Amino acid sequence: MTFYQVTTQYLSENDNGKTQKVTERYLVNAVSVTDAEAITTKEWGTDVSNFEVKEVKKSRIINVAL
Repeated sequence: MTFYQVTTQYLSENDNGKTQKVTERYLVNAVSVTDAEAITTKEWGTDVSNFEVKEVKKSRIINVAL
């Protein structure tokens, strides 16, 4: 498996009631770009409005110690 950096964007309402775009990046361990996008959408995209995966790219990280 390989690590992928997934960039996402969604709409969020701030304290003043204004809607703003929020961009977040996730590190996902997956077998392919398609798999990384699916994992990201399933894990983080179900509870926010207008969730969109903007970019998926292979990460140069080879291991993560937990």
